Amino acid sequence: MTWELSPTSVRLWWQGDDLPVLQTLMEWAWQNREGVYYLPGVHRTSDEREHFWKRLITHTGLLQTFFQHNLVMPREKPSFQLITVDEGTFFSVAFQKLKGDLPQLKQLKEKFNKGIDSVKTISMPSWIYPGAAKRFGAQAKEEQNWTGPAKIAFLLLFAPIACTFFELPQTHGKANWLFLAPEIKDLQSFAENFNLVWEGSYQDFLSVKVQGLGDAGLRFACAYAGRKIEKQLQADKIYIVAMGRVGYYQGQNVRKLILPLTPSRTSIKRYALLMKHLPNTFKVLKKTAEEENGPEATHWIRRPTARGRIAENLVQQQAWYLNLHQPTSWQVDALENQRKKQQDNISLDRLWFQNLERERRAIMDLANEEAMWDSPEEQAFVAIFQQTLRNLLNRENEALSRGGSRTLWDRWEDRVENIRRDLMRAKTRELNRKFVVEFLAAGGGNKLLTQQKEVLWHFLNHPFDWKKARDLALVALVTFTDKRLAKPEAKEEVATHE
Repeated sequence: MTWELSPTSVRLWWQGDDLPVLQTLMEWAWQNREGVYYLPGVHRTSDEREHFWKRLITHTGLLQTFFQHNLVMPREKPSFQLITVDEGTFFSVAFQKLKGDLPQLKQLKEKFNKGIDSVKTISMPSWIYPGAAKRFGAQAKEEQNWTGPAKIAFLLLFAPIACTFFELPQTHGKANWLFLAPEIKDLQSFAENFNLVWEGSYQDFLSVKVQGLGDAGLRFACAYAGRKIEKQLQADKIYIVAMGRVGYYQGQNVRKLILPLTPSRTSIKRYALLMKHLPNTFKVLKKTAEEENGPEATHWIRRPTARGRIAENLVQQQAWYLNLHQPTSWQVDALENQRKKQQDNISLDRLWFQNLERERRAIMDLANEEAMWDSPEEQAFVAIFQQTLRNLLNRENEALSRGGSRTLWDRWEDRVENIRRDLMRAKTRELNRKFVVEFLAAGGGNKLLTQQKEVLWHFLNHPFDWKKARDLALVALVTFTDKRLAKPEAKEEVATHE
């Protein structure tokens, strides 16, 4: 067999029957080592070839999307692997080993025995069209597999290899995964930059967990832009498909959301800063690990709360702080689970705000990046609001001299909660203006307010930008700090250990 590569095609020539050649290609491209997928086109290092846990992200992603059903790709029961980060620090990952022949190889003899140039339309199994697949059971009689020419079918047998996989937050206790593929305009550039998303180390397990489709798309764009990043910071179009269980059909994962995305230069640049300050981190398990975490796991992986909302804003080319008071749809279930575990009967809104407060330092550092802002007026508004907060804190501190059993921390915590609630109730321009004016009056005048009053009134009176005033006020509230507010003993962080 001979071959020729160009930026837009791969051409192959061979003599003899098609089937043996196609079978050789498929057996090489799709391999099973120790029950875990080994794809030479993706797993290019000797470490990935020899250590199966370095291939688990691709392996699990394939089983959760393309080969999700046991009738398509038989697999064993879930097992666990302890991943060592360093001495005394390790976490567990759950995975299922493959059992039996790979489905790609099963199709060859039956589907391509008449050659790849056959004009006959052939039917292919449902896994090549994931999420809109033919269902198993009673409904199967009414649904059809993919049909089309043999040439296209053969290409689709390789399609999953060109995808990158990320793990979304769970919903209703069920796993959600997404697969992502860029629009390929240059095969050589794709081959060189495709693997930059993963490092082939335990750090990959930090990268695979995302808070939403925008989080995944921009993470891929930052890596895939690769060597072009210094020149133009522009990614090609990316297609993202989220898959998971839904209430109306529990038999297999279905498509829950599809996002075609073309990240802008600004979005990529700002997302790189977001990942700098709000990356996934290893966290120590506070309690004895439950059975599903593995008996010896010491750590779990935490996804920052704020990153999900900020990434969605960047994808839509909106201000990074827009609607920071609201979780994304992918984060609601995890938030509800956290509330149940804490058992203190607080609202989801307040719990979300508390999670943001735990990330105060990171959000503050992000807000200090000039590249995150569209205009200096936004930063000026935050500064005005925080100066007023400092004036209010001074008053609370003075009130301590009059006696009472409450600490400054307790008094300030109540004050912050009242401000937060008033902000959430300011759902119109008039209500928002009323709140801000009363808030500034309560804090008293200050030099910064006098100097920047035009900025303040621009946001409060603008027909659209008035919403930014509320969101900027929340940023100021979350990131406000003072040395007098030394925290008492930190609250134990409760999370769903996925």
